[in-house]
Amino acid sequence: MKRYGKILTDIVMLVLFLYLMRYHPGMGLRLHAILGIVLFVLFILHHFLNRKWYAVLFKGQYRFHRILLTVFDFLLLFAMLAMMVSSFMISGLAFPISFLPVAFYWRDIHVMSTAWGFMLMAFHLGLHLHGFLSKIESKMGETIFGYVVYLLELLVLGGGIYGFLQSGLWSDMRMIPQSLPPLPDLLFYVEYMGIIGGMGVAVHGLLGAVQKRKIVIKN
Repeated sequence: MKRYGKILTDIVMLVLFLYLMRYHPGMGLRLHAILGIVLFVLFILHHFLNRKWYAVLFKGQYRFHRILLTVFDFLLLFAMLAMMVSSFMISGLAFPISFLPVAFYWRDIHVMSTAWGFMLMAFHLGLHLHGFLSKIESKMGETIFGYVVYLLELLVLGGGIYGFLQSGLWSDMRMIPQSLPPLPDLLFYVEYMGIIGGMGVAVHGLLGAVQKRKIVIKN
């Protein structure tokens, strides 16, 4: 039951994160702020449900996969904390009762940390997706279905790269101002889910290449 609770929490977090990234003038800044608070509560809940990860942090061996997972999890934690702090510092834009003076450079930090948080989250999902994709590839083997799977992975990777370049995320990650016209809702979610899928395939390919290299070295 606890496992399903973790999965449900992660799904709600992903959906909420994407919805918040969809924000543009006219969607309601106060609602955006309230849902942002909900997201951070879920983020805390996620860490509470996975608290055993901290208990074994200094135990066991650190191989390539675990090193990547640990490093990027801490980077994601840092990005989420930056999102939290920056949103708190610009809370006066959404809540008139806020006692903090609004400094607009915090908005730029908020946009940058959100972009980094999204990409790190996509990387995190890719690390967990690796096992699933490996199982599918091993079952299909060197068959026509196996080649179809590889072709689909290449298409998803290409779509993810295209979506990343088109979305302007690379500019937000470097805090470069931009003024892109908002996409229709459907195109936005397709584009960003494509970026997540592309990152998942890229991470899967990286881990697969490292694993094959280790096998070659051992032989």
